[in-house]
Amino acid sequence: MTHTISSTSGPTNRPRLCRSDHQPNMLEYIDTTLNDSFSSRLKLQTNTSFSTTNNNTLISNGCDQFGNTIVDQYLLYILCQKLNPNRIDNHTEHLYHSLHQLFLSNGKISKSFFEYSPSMTNRSTYQSLFHNYTSFIWNEFDVDILLELACFLLKYRLRDIFLLMTNNKNNSNSTRQKMFGYFVEILAIYYLSTHHHEYFITSRSTDMLFPYPSSILSSEDCQNDKDTSVFSKFLRKLYDNGEIYFDIRQIKVLLQSDAYQFLNKKLENKKIGFLNFFDTILRYQQETSCRTLKSLCRLTIKMHLKQFPNDIKHFSLYPSMTDRLLTYLTYENKYAFESSV
Repeated sequence: MTHTISSTSGPTNRPRLCRSDHQPNMLEYIDTTLNDSFSSRLKLQTNTSFSTTNNNTLISNGCDQFGNTIVDQYLLYILCQKLNPNRIDNHTEHLYHSLHQLFLSNGKISKSFFEYSPSMTNRSTYQSLFHNYTSFIWNEFDVDILLELACFLLKYRLRDIFLLMTNNKNNSNSTRQKMFGYFVEILAIYYLSTHHHEYFITSRSTDMLFPYPSSILSSEDCQNDKDTSVFSKFLRKLYDNGEIYFDIRQIKVLLQSDAYQFLNKKLENKKIGFLNFFDTILRYQQETSCRTLKSLCRLTIKMHLKQFPNDIKHFSLYPSMTDRLLTYLTYENKYAFESSV
């Protein structure tokens, strides 16, 4: 059973993911499974470049040896465990609730799952581990769970949950690029799984260390799956969120960057097809999508509040707002208005 415990090891205290009493950390588990020589070497190191002056900060956004913050670790754990946020079992609910609590505690996403992000101090060590690390994730994840996890993240104001620090200053342009790359990677993986399905299947191991959970989806979500594909749902959530603007030129630049070398290699000679696929998505969205006044108001509220969604409570009309309206304004995030505990 997976749960969280407090750890006093390493330079900073933090909750740690527990796969079992005998396997104290997901990424340590990945390490020891891939290569015994990696054993017990994964520790969160404090990185002052991630520090913040926010008085509500409860955790450090330091990085482990793979460049992951604790939020990145949680997302990786959920992805590899194939935990759909629509499942109704207590185990899944607990992990997604813990993820929300990390966001409330100023936890941040620093990278996409397959992003190459070595530190300046241990680049050679990182290079030797990166292949095995990404190969493990590539063999374990499920595309639909990846899309559902993205839909969960799109319920938040992305600029609040993504972080990239440059020279100890928050660089908003770099943060937007990080958000952009995160969702481009997801779209590229979906493209490979659908348009090059045979390649996608043969590039992955048939044996997964983590089996699919046995818990079932709620009847409501089962019905929703009959009405629309998970990918269509993802595109709708991405559009509703309103913070990501795709551009073909930016995608070309991103695929040439060292940070996305894993994705670039997977696409190989399929880049033209992927760019055409992306162009089709962009044109379809531009030609068929028209925001309603209601959705424009929601997006404006989200982007202009100092603290979203909590500042909605300060509206003069808040006492008269219905649960349905509040659900809409908070992008159907059931954890909205929850305080950090």
